[in-house]
Amino acid sequence: MTDVTATALLSGGLLYLEWQQQRQLQIKTKSSWLKVLVVIVAALLIVALFWSGNTISNLRLVILAILVASVGLYRQGLGKTKVITYGSVAHASDYRRYDRVITETIKHGTMVTFWSKKGGSYSLMFDQSEATIREFFKENLPQNVALLTAEEWAVLESRDAQDDRQRQADMLAAIRNRPQRNRLPWQKQERRSEATRKG
Repeated sequence: MTDVTATALLSGGLLYLEWQQQRQLQIKTKSSWLKVLVVIVAALLIVALFWSGNTISNLRLVILAILVASVGLYRQGLGKTKVITYGSVAHASDYRRYDRVITETIKHGTMVTFWSKKGGSYSLMFDQSEATIREFFKENLPQNVALLTAEEWAVLESRDAQDDRQRQADMLAAIRNRPQRNRLPWQKQERRSEATRKG
């Protein structure tokens, strides 16, 4: 019974943290009623299929079913200071952690990509127009985070790729044009001796 109590307390704590995150939502992502329905049916099936005469096992089943159902009911979106996503507690998804935020108009809404040099990127879909989303970001994004359209992002990526190619070409040219390149070990030593004598 002790392990069930501990599991219930931890699950309750997790659900409380999720509820707090949900209260911070300003703009919610697109919702799928199919996803909600599937998750609730899955939670009910877990209880129905594995129900037994053992009270402790049944309590575990109910806790698991509640956690599964909470995933379906959990909404992602934008808060004033952070992205609200699954497991985004404390400052894990603050806007200041991202280098760029890219907005793009898609069919029936807007796709927003959060991009970081350190941690990759991920995207969320919204029902709202791109203009509405950009207005929200202009009010809430920190100064160090660049707000870009998809076109601006493509131009920036192209420029970065050109810079990388140029940097690689410069490094290759420097290696090919080294004075010591393609000399045998004793020739390199002779050159060093000459340089020492001149010094």
